[in-house]
Amino acid sequence: MTPADAIAIYQDTLDSISDAIMTENAVTLLERVKLPHLWRTLSHEVIVETREDLINGMVTFGQAIKGLGATNLVRLATEAEFLSENYITGYHVTHTLRDALPVIESYANRMVLIRENDVWKMLELDSMLDNPHWPIYVPRVQKHGGGRLAPRSPENDARKLSVAPLTIYQKFINELSDANNQDDLALYCSYLLFPYTSHTESTDTIISTPEEVQPFFDMLRNLLEEKSCDRLVRRAEDAEFISSDLICGYHATEFCAGETCIFGPIKSRMVLKRENTNWYLKSVTNSLSNANFPYNVPKPSNALVTLRTIQERTRT
Repeated sequence: MTPADAIAIYQDTLDSISDAIMTENAVTLLERVKLPHLWRTLSHEVIVETREDLINGMVTFGQAIKGLGATNLVRLATEAEFLSENYITGYHVTHTLRDALPVIESYANRMVLIRENDVWKMLELDSMLDNPHWPIYVPRVQKHGGGRLAPRSPENDARKLSVAPLTIYQKFINELSDANNQDDLALYCSYLLFPYTSHTESTDTIISTPEEVQPFFDMLRNLLEEKSCDRLVRRAEDAEFISSDLICGYHATEFCAGETCIFGPIKSRMVLKRENTNWYLKSVTNSLSNANFPYNVPKPSNALVTLRTIQERTRT
């Protein structure tokens, strides 16, 4: 495929999503925006994971610009290229117009698309807006917002790899599980990006040292012994590159004896960060109702709190 193909796909995606924003077309938004995806302004970033958050955010933005008098949301591609067969990166300028007159200053953007089931979808968006929160109720264009956004680590973009993110994610959680099953804390900690964050249904913890990992690591080992299990198994369910150096993935953890699951599954989400050629744990969320960390026995729940919810409740 050629650069001309890339920019045509990029523009078609822009047009489809822009029209859906202005008409509040939830069906098209769900078809043309990938979940989870990463959305950034100059002062904020959020990972949008749920259909409800996606629709609420996009509709709120559309209502915000229509409230300023906008009748047209025109986003024009300036350049685009294939990162690989299933990813495109590009740039565009957003014009928010009442008929042909701007209601706010035009601003630059960068977007990454993913092809999924032969449909191109928005996966990552950077905008020259200065809004510190999401959803956006009043767009704030950064001064000189028409300037070009710099690409994020283009020379080291994980989406140029031939390896699928789910494969990378499963390999990573296999290595974590091996460290647990070998009772090797040092090996386990070698996969952690200190400080990293750990979350449950109601707790948010920053873990800065291997000493702070020790109680959690010991709890897993003790639980294996108490349940007469021979190993801990983590099984990947979904994963995606949400930026050039981040993977957001989902898995289930089981405590097993032979082929039988004795305890679990516990649903989890991890955000992995790539440094050089290695992946490290940046954030983990477990579907647990424990009110404190560390805990002696995990209490599985049905709730896997979203990253946006965590962001809101930890905001200072």
